[in-house]
Amino acid sequence: MKALKIIVIAMGLMIVAGIGLVGYGLSRGKPKPAAAPSVETIAASVFATQYPVPKGAKLEQVSAAGDRVVLRFSSAGGDKLVLLDSHTGQLAGTIQLTEDSK
Repeated sequence: MKALKIIVIAMGLMIVAGIGLVGYGLSRGKPKPAAAPSVETIAASVFATQYPVPKGAKLEQVSAAGDRVVLRFSSAGGDKLVLLDSHTGQLAGTIQLTEDSK
């Protein structure tokens, strides 16, 4: 019986402490939102680049994959994927898609 009393008292103290912590958290209010990035920070992250379109090709699709921008060009010679780095705009690679001869 003595052990049961100790357990009940301990649980009562934990309930009181829990209610006190909830009250403390509510009294602190909402956290303040982070400051918006400055115009200078945004302008520094923008890049301008030029990539020549393959002769006779048409830009069919633009998508993002991780930190790459993927451009899909189609032409009579087959499709071509161009991978650009999304941070710098530099050419990261190309993939020429051809028909399977099987």
